[in-house]
Amino acid sequence: MKNLGDSIIFSLSVVTFIIGVHQTMTFGIGNAYFIFMVSMGLLFLYRYRIAKRKEQEKVEEAKKPKSKRANKR
Repeated sequence: MKNLGDSIIFSLSVVTFIIGVHQTMTFGIGNAYFIFMVSMGLLFLYRYRIAKRKEQEKVEEAKKPKSKRANKR
Protein backbone atom coordinates (compact mmCIF):
# COMPACT_ATOMS: atom_id res chain seq x y z
CA MET A 1 0.00 0.00 0.00
CA LYS A 2 1.50 3.21 -1.13
CA ASN A 3 -0.11 5.90 0.93
CA LEU A 4 -2.06 6.53 4.08
CA GLY A 5 -5.40 7.04 2.29
CA ASP A 6 -5.29 3.59 0.74
CA SER A 7 -4.35 2.01 4.06
CA ILE A 8 -7.26 3.72 5.79
CA ILE A 9 -9.76 2.71 3.09
CA PHE A 10 -8.60 -0.91 3.13
CA SER A 11 -8.69 -1.02 6.94
CA LEU A 12 -12.21 0.40 7.00
CA SER A 13 -13.28 -2.19 4.45
CA VAL A 14 -11.96 -5.03 6.61
CA VAL A 15 -13.47 -3.57 9.79
CA THR A 16 -16.91 -3.09 8.25
CA PHE A 17 -16.79 -6.66 6.92
CA ILE A 18 -16.01 -8.00 10.39
CA ILE A 19 -18.83 -5.90 11.84
CA GLY A 20 -21.12 -7.29 9.15
CA VAL A 21 -20.20 -10.85 10.08
CA HIS A 22 -20.91 -10.12 13.74
CA GLN A 23 -24.25 -8.50 12.92
CA THR A 24 -25.16 -11.47 10.71
CA MET A 25 -24.50 -13.93 13.52
CA THR A 26 -26.41 -11.76 15.97
CA PHE A 27 -29.39 -10.42 14.00
CA GLY A 28 -29.37 -12.16 10.61
CA ILE A 29 -28.27 -11.25 7.09
CA GLY A 30 -31.19 -8.92 6.49
CA ASN A 31 -30.02 -6.53 9.17
CA ALA A 32 -26.35 -6.73 8.14
CA TYR A 33 -26.83 -6.30 4.39
CA PHE A 34 -26.16 -2.55 4.45
CA ILE A 35 -22.91 -3.05 6.36
CA PHE A 36 -21.71 -5.61 3.82
CA MET A 37 -22.51 -3.22 0.98
CA VAL A 38 -20.49 -0.46 2.67
CA SER A 39 -17.61 -2.90 3.01
CA MET A 40 -17.81 -3.85 -0.67
CA GLY A 41 -18.03 -0.20 -1.70
CA LEU A 42 -14.88 0.61 0.25
CA LEU A 43 -13.11 -2.38 -1.28
CA PHE A 44 -14.12 -1.26 -4.79
CA LEU A 45 -12.86 2.26 -4.02
CA TYR A 46 -9.56 0.83 -2.81
CA ARG A 47 -9.11 -1.26 -5.98
CA TYR A 48 -10.11 1.69 -8.17
CA ARG A 49 -7.49 3.93 -6.55
CA ILE A 50 -4.78 1.31 -7.05
CA ALA A 51 -5.71 0.77 -10.71
CA LYS A 52 -5.81 4.51 -11.35
CA ARG A 53 -2.37 4.98 -9.77
CA LYS A 54 -0.89 2.15 -11.85
CA GLU A 55 -2.38 3.62 -15.01
CA GLN A 56 -0.96 7.04 -14.15
CA GLU A 57 2.48 5.51 -13.51
CA LYS A 58 2.36 3.81 -16.92
CA VAL A 59 1.53 7.12 -18.60
CA GLU A 60 4.35 8.88 -16.78
CA GLU A 61 6.75 6.06 -17.65
CA ALA A 62 5.78 6.30 -21.34
CA LYS A 63 6.47 10.03 -21.34
CA LYS A 64 10.02 9.57 -20.05
CA PRO A 65 12.71 8.91 -22.64
CA LYS A 66 14.24 5.46 -22.17
CA SER A 67 17.86 6.58 -22.49
CA LYS A 68 19.95 9.13 -24.32
CA ARG A 69 21.35 6.44 -26.63
CA ALA A 70 17.87 5.34 -27.68
CA ASN A 71 17.03 8.91 -28.68
CA LYS A 72 20.14 9.22 -30.91
CA ARG A 73 19.31 6.20 -33.05
